[in-house]
Parts: sequence; C-alpha cells; structure tokens
Amino acid sequence: MKLDLNGLNADSLTCMLKASFSLENWDAMIEIADKLITQIAIIYETSSDTMREQNLKRSVPYYFGFSLCSKGIALQKLGNYSEARRCILEYSKLGWIKGLDEEGHHEVNYYRNIAKANAYVLDLLEGKTGILEEYVEFIRNSAEEELLPGLITILESSIKYNFSVDWILREFEINANDIGARGTQESIRYFVDYKFLLAMYHYKQENMCEAINTILETFQISITLKDDTGFKKAAALFEILRDYANQSQLQVHHNIMKTIIEREFTNEKENVLADSRSLD
Repeated sequence: MKLDLNGLNADSLTCMLKASFSLENWDAMIEIADKLITQIAIIYETSSDTMREQNLKRSVPYYFGFSLCSKGIALQKLGNYSEARRCILEYSKLGWIKGLDEEGHHEVNYYRNIAKANAYVLDLLEGKTGILEEYVEFIRNSAEEELLPGLITILESSIKYNFSVDWILREFEINANDIGARGTQESIRYFVDYKFLLAMYHYKQENMCEAINTILETFQISITLKDDTGFKKAAALFEILRDYANQSQLQVHHNIMKTIIEREFTNEKENVLADSRSLD
C-alpha cells in the first residue's frame, strides 16, 4: 500500500525517513526517499537561492545526501546491492550543486565520506572479506558515529559467511558499550542491533552460553531504551536457544518477563484509576 505523502514538506519527509528506519520499514523508506529526492530537486531547480528556500531547515546538499543515503540503506537491507551502489555513487558526488556555502560544502564532504563507508559495507555483505582489515582501519580513523554501523556490518558479514571477527570485537567492545551507555536517540537503534547481532554471532560460533547472556542483555537494553523492534528480535532468538540455557539464565529471563508484566499491570491499573476519576 502506497503512503500518502502529499502536502508534506522536505523536513517532514526527513522525519518520516528516520522513523521508518527505526521501524525497519525498508519499502516505506524507499518510497519516502524518492518523494524527498523529487521534492528537493524541484526546489533546487526553481529557487533563486539554492541554499535557503521554501523554509528548509538544512542546506540542499543535506536533503539530496540524506534521501539518497536512506534509499541506499533500504535497498541494501532488501538485498538489492546493485541499486544500493547506484545510490552510493550519486551521493558521493554532490559537488555539482551550485551556491554552496560553508554548511553546503560540509554536507558534500560528509556524504562523500559516508559513500566510502557504505561501499565497504556492500563489499563485505557480498563476501569480499579481503577488504576487512582495510575497513577496520577506516573505522579507526572515522568519527565515533561510524563505529556501531561498522560493527553491525562486520557482524552481518561474519554471520553470513561464517568467519571469526573476535579480534575486532575485542578491540572495539569498550567503545561500543560506552556509546550504548549514553543512549542518544541516534545510537539507540544501532546499539540494540549490534547487541542482537553479537548474540547471533556467538550462536553461529557455537558459544551458546555467551549467546544467551548477550540476548538477555539485549532484552534489558531494549526495555531501557524502549526499542520494541529489538525486543521482539531478541525474544525470537531466545526461544530458539532456550534449550541451551542453564537454570540461572532461565531465571534471569523469567525475572525480565515478570518485571514487564508487573509494569504493564501497574500502568493499566493507573489508567483505570485515572479514567474513574475523570468520571467523578
């Protein structure tokens, strides 16, 4: 079912893209991104001031870059790597945009760097593990925000092609957990995905005890960060591995589920009391 995107401005579409990413709604991301690309192209082509028109909150290169990058990520998640590469090529070369100010130049350079990172991502997802050390070096030299997406890619590739990345996980474990502990809105989805894939990785490496411990940790993180998507995936994986859980792990799982039920019951009771008072 197609989305009704008529009447939405560029910034509203940008917010919808971010929400769709959090919900892992890849088809919606592609549709919204296409709408944003079309809308910002019209603004750019018809505007006398290419950087600040139509009450845009950000510069034109930002919207081109963000929409193309978002579409590329969605295509990647759907396994359409060739089309994802086309998007990468487009947002790697935004220097054609006229009237760039300092912010505009920053966005052009930012998306050029992101394009390089995402090209590595596709290489790894296609099984080109020969570039792994080069990619790790790229992560070392990149901004902190690249760490969790980078680890997610490495884990996805290692799970798919069954190779060990223990040395990488040891190197970045402390930094990754520090990012998760700060729990910014931007990092929540990435951190929960990282922990879930880490559990999957331990499972594939036949380290069942560590896999289950990581799932239990993912439960706690998902609850704390209110990430329902991550919680559902962790719940599914736990059920697959339940028979490998020891008594202590089963008790931890039981306590987590009990806490959720008690919390929901308390909230429901408070809502009933509030409704009763409103009728007085």
